[in-house]
Amino acid sequence: MTSKDIKSEIAPQLPPEPENYLNGWKEVSAGADGRKSAGKNVENNQQTQKGFKRSISNSSLLVQRCAKRKRLKAKADDVHQISNEVNMVNSKNSSYNKEERKSDYSSTEYEELEFRQEKRMHFMERAEDSKRIMQGKDLEFENLPKYVKSCLLYCSLFPMSYEFEKDALVQLWIAEELIDLSVTKRMENNGKACFNILTSTEFIVPSSYDNLYRQQKYKVNESKATNWYPKGGLSTAGGYLRIEDQLNDNYEMPLHLSLDIEEFDSSTLENLKNFKHLRTLLLVGDYGSSIKQIPRDLFLCLRSLCTLDLSRTQISELPSSVGCLESLNYLDLSHTPIKFLPESIDSLYSLQTLRLRGCLALHAVPEGISELINLRHLELDIVRQLESMPKGIGNLTNLQTLKAFMVGRDDGYSIGELKNLNNITGSFSIARLENVVKLEEAIKADLSRKQYLNKLELRWGDYTSDEAPPEEEIIERLVPHYGLKELQIQFYKGSIFPNWISNPSFANVVSITLYKCINCQVLPSIGKLPSLKILNIFGLDSVQDMDGLFCRNVEIGDNNSFPKLEKLTLDSMLSLQEWTPAENGDFPSLLEVSIRYCPNLYELSFFSHLKILKYIEISHCIKLHSLPEGGLPASIESLFIRGCPNIKERYHKNGGEDWYKISHISSIWIDYEEMSRNSVSVVQNVNIEKGSVLVH
Repeated sequence: MTSKDIKSEIAPQLPPEPENYLNGWKEVSAGADGRKSAGKNVENNQQTQKGFKRSISNSSLLVQRCAKRKRLKAKADDVHQISNEVNMVNSKNSSYNKEERKSDYSSTEYEELEFRQEKRMHFMERAEDSKRIMQGKDLEFENLPKYVKSCLLYCSLFPMSYEFEKDALVQLWIAEELIDLSVTKRMENNGKACFNILTSTEFIVPSSYDNLYRQQKYKVNESKATNWYPKGGLSTAGGYLRIEDQLNDNYEMPLHLSLDIEEFDSSTLENLKNFKHLRTLLLVGDYGSSIKQIPRDLFLCLRSLCTLDLSRTQISELPSSVGCLESLNYLDLSHTPIKFLPESIDSLYSLQTLRLRGCLALHAVPEGISELINLRHLELDIVRQLESMPKGIGNLTNLQTLKAFMVGRDDGYSIGELKNLNNITGSFSIARLENVVKLEEAIKADLSRKQYLNKLELRWGDYTSDEAPPEEEIIERLVPHYGLKELQIQFYKGSIFPNWISNPSFANVVSITLYKCINCQVLPSIGKLPSLKILNIFGLDSVQDMDGLFCRNVEIGDNNSFPKLEKLTLDSMLSLQEWTPAENGDFPSLLEVSIRYCPNLYELSFFSHLKILKYIEISHCIKLHSLPEGGLPASIESLFIRGCPNIKERYHKNGGEDWYKISHISSIWIDYEEMSRNSVSVVQNVNIEKGSVLVH
């Protein structure tokens, strides 16, 4: 972050606080130890934050101070000058009465002012840290900001080869209160910023990519671990202890313990009972898979646990004594054969993260999970793992991670449970929409308030009911937030798409997928979505003609359609016969077109004017008799054709009457046979460069 960026972030929008406010802030952000002494959970930190509130005597004074701040910003050359002026003004106004100032605002306005002030002071305090960090990748551990050091030291619990996910590590940091809780309403944002610092300075580096979950994996950078990472598997620095041999009574009692032991036996787990003040217990590496049972009284001896990771073990049940862990913030049971969770889990009121990904034998979670009002992350594949949602999940208003919601018909299971789940972040799927029996419930879900969603999937099932409202009316009321980036509609059985899908106010949408909407006869008019780059249309069996309305809605205007679209896929369009020619100027950014399994398509005439198109794939379109009569654009680099007998006959290199129309293309494949004119010469050139010559 440059000084210019920092000054922009702290631009004055409200009056500064008295000097004792700064002192209070420094106490909270002084480091991991200071934060722990301030309280053990988010609620205590929030109470501390409330203690920062100050007031001002009257509104005219507020105006004067705001004006002063604006003048100071205009004169300031850097963040230091702003900070000095803030302190000067603060010292003159430290005696104003708190209640008088608060009375000048509504409660919502006052909280917003307070939040902005805290955010500004946060950036001011860390300006020097940001400057040092931006110096480059050669930053040493000693020069890292204190809060970043604390987070990096936590990674000493991991073996050097241990791989982790970004989100999981951030959740661990939050569970251990290593992340500032008082500067933002989203702790995860601060955690991700810290993670980005460690990756930009290469203390943490990418290691592999998880194709199943589509997530990047990371590990500690061994080349930069000399000054902070303990060798030999043993470290007591900062209360951290990593053990790579047998656990015994010879170790000092740590606060944070990780076990990377090759052979676990009953004595290992029994010895854990002696670590009565343990806050963190992680089973890392692959060796934990030998653990099949947890002693039933283990958690009675480890009541201070904040973090518990039992992932990749072979446990099939979790002892009910886990309910006594009142301070537990993080519980990971991922990739275990666990069959059920104990009812006592509803006592874990401090729980923020529950990871159940890959628990294939788990088909239900206790209804009491809806009592865990501090839960922020529920990691599991809901559609594949669960038979139904837990009742009353709408009570979990702090939830950020929830991959899906399966709609039920009864109270506590209906789509209306989504009403207050407005913090859900990232990708979200709403499945079994055929169970929506009242339009009021669809309206109640209020998807337009889910501002943190990037991707939304609306999915129907096979079941239909005469009592349910028409699906056209239901989907019309499921309007997402305008900030959405990706939209998928699957197995929708209505005859028309919702009007909102054509609204250009969805200015951030970059990808749309329409899948198996078999009754829709007309494609939606989405050509005016300004940012749309990827469009996938699968299995719309009733669409016969892709006409001009697909490109433009006459009510919106006649400007070029699909201005940013780069990739278009049409697949399994069984009734599609023709694509009405687009107007010149439409699809100006289109790079790739794939048309597959459209057995009734007989004409394509819209390619000719696409000036930058590079890739065309046409497969299994058995009635297609020719490519555009006007020829293909000179920009085409690759043409793949298969399962199109008429095209093969006309455009084959050996004797095809229209071969000359495509011969300029550098890469041509027809039914897996390469037709490119320059294919042989390319092979010769490559081998000559390598010192050998092929004779053809």
